Amino acid sequence: MGTFKYYLNKFKWIIIASFVSIIIIIVAATLIVKNHKVDVEDDVKVDFSGYNKSGSAEITDDSYEKVINQLSVRALKQANFKNKEVIEMIEDNNGEEIEEEDLNYEEQQQARQAAQIMDNVDFDIHNENDLKNGDKVKVKLDIEKGISKDYKLKAKEFTKEFKVKGLKEPKNLKAKDLFEGLKPTFSGLNGSGALNLISKDGPKAMKDLPLSNYEFTVPNNGDLNNGDELELKIPQSLVDDINKSGSNTFSGSKSYKVKVQGLKDISKLDNITETLERNNKLIKKAYDSDKYIKYNTENLANYYKVQYGTSGYSGFSDENEEKQSEKVSPVSEIEPTDITLATAIKVTKTGEYSDPDVKYSYEGYENYKLEDNRLVKDDTTEEISMPSSEEKLDELNNELDSDDFKKIQ
Repeated sequence: MGTFKYYLNKFKWIIIASFVSIIIIIVAATLIVKNHKVDVEDDVKVDFSGYNKSGSAEITDDSYEKVINQLSVRALKQANFKNKEVIEMIEDNNGEEIEEEDLNYEEQQQARQAAQIMDNVDFDIHNENDLKNGDKVKVKLDIEKGISKDYKLKAKEFTKEFKVKGLKEPKNLKAKDLFEGLKPTFSGLNGSGALNLISKDGPKAMKDLPLSNYEFTVPNNGDLNNGDELELKIPQSLVDDINKSGSNTFSGSKSYKVKVQGLKDISKLDNITETLERNNKLIKKAYDSDKYIKYNTENLANYYKVQYGTSGYSGFSDENEEKQSEKVSPVSEIEPTDITLATAIKVTKTGEYSDPDVKYSYEGYENYKLEDNRLVKDDTTEEISMPSSEEKLDELNNELDSDDFKKIQ
C-alpha cells in the first residue's frame, strides 16, 4: 500500500497529463468528425452519347444517386438526425421508401432542416451539348455562399473535367441516298402520270426526320409521259435539317434525275372497250326517243381525266393549281388513282313540228379505280354529264379542255 502511494505521488502529474491528453484527443476527434467535409469527387462518372460535333454528356444515373445520397446523409447528420435505420436506407439507395409519417416530430424537423441544407447545393454538369470528341465537360459541386453555417453543407466543393470520347461519326448523305430511299414511283396513265415519294421505307439514317413535312418540286407532275426525264430537287429546308440533326450531314448536288416509267396506256387497258361501252348505254338512256321527239346521237370521241388520291386533283386549271401540283410530299402509301371516262357526242333533236336542233355534249362515268391494267367500277363510281349542251363543236372542245379532259387516241 505504501509503495502504491509512493508511485502515485511520484507520477500523479504524469497520470493527470495522460488523462487530459486522452480527453483532448477524444474531443478533437469528435470535432474533426463533426466538421469533416464529405468528398464525393471520385464518385462522379460521366457518359457520352450521340454523334461527333453534336454529342451530349450526362452524369451517370448510378453515380448521381450515389453522390446525392452521400450529400443527403451529411446534411442529415449536420441537422443532428440520429435515426440510423433511415440513414442506412439512404446509403443503400432506398430513400424513396422512407415515409415522413414514420418519423417522430423531432426527426421531421431535422429532416426539413437537412432538405434546406441541400437546397443550397448545386451539383450539375456544364457544357454538355453540341460536343465533339476531344472537348472537355465540367461537373461542379458548389455550395451557396453567404448563408448561415446551420444551412451550409459540409462538403468539399470541386470542379472535375472529363474529356469527350466515343462519339460516333455522322453519316454523310447525298441526293442519290435520299431519293433511292424514298423510292420514286409513278402512278396514273401515260400522258397524265404523277410521281410519288414513299416515306414508309425511307432512309434509315433519316428515321427521326418527319419527311412528310417537306415538299419536293416535280416539274409537270400530273402530265408525265413514259420516257420523260425529271430533275428532282431536294428542298433547302430538308438539307438544313439534315445538317442540324447531328446524325447525318448532306453534301453534293441537291438534284437527282429519274426517268418516268411504268405508266399505263389507256388505250391498252385490258377492259377499256367494255368500259367505254357503258358510256354508250348511258347515252342511249339519256337520249331515248319517243313519238313526239326523235334523237339522233353521233359519238365524236372518247376522253379521260385522271384524279389522284382523295385530294380532288383534277389537272391544272390555273396557275396556282399548277404550282401546287408540282409540290410533292412523301407519303406512307400511294392512294388510288381515279379515272373519269367521257364520250363526246353530237345530238340532233327533231320535234314533230320543229326543225332539227343540233347540240354538243358528253356523257360518262367518274371515279373508276385504276388497278393493275384494268379500270374497276366500285360504289364511288358515278354518272356524269355535261351541265348544259353547247351549240358549237368548238365550244364543247373548249369545255373539255378547260376541265382537263384528254382525248383517247
